[in-house]
Amino acid sequence: MIVVWRLTPPAFARLLDGEGSRAVGGRWNSPGRPVVYASSHLSLCVLEVYVHVARELRDALPAFQAVCIGVPDGAGITEVSIDQFKGLMADADPLAACQAVGDEWLARGSDLILSAPSVVVPEDSNIMLNPEPPKMREVGIVSMRRFRWDLRLV
Repeated sequence: MIVVWRLTPPAFARLLDGEGSRAVGGRWNSPGRPVVYASSHLSLCVLEVYVHVARELRDALPAFQAVCIGVPDGAGITEVSIDQFKGLMADADPLAACQAVGDEWLARGSDLILSAPSVVVPEDSNIMLNPEPPKMREVGIVSMRRFRWDLRLV
């Protein structure tokens, strides 16, 4: 089993449907396409969430849930190499370039996982899950706990 992490508001902690990213899109998907965003480590989730919190809201960070997710072996992984990632980030429109790669992965539908370097820490990986393949039914929450932000971050 592969273990990945999410850091999410409590209302969405049990949802693995990708509806949030379907509504607004993300680094690896265009709006209208669902993706469940996770990371290889909880610490990377903390950084990924923190950089997306507006500066004016950082003084009162809301409660989150740390969600450990188990993905079955044999789920199939598409990997974005560090060299490919560097090329995508050097594109005139890096977001569109990354979304094109993610949208292609989703369209193929053969691999449950897209693993890609983090913009925040390229040596670590963000893990995206395609919620539509039948194999997603084997993905489950292993554990969940309230996440408390360290006050030194605010």
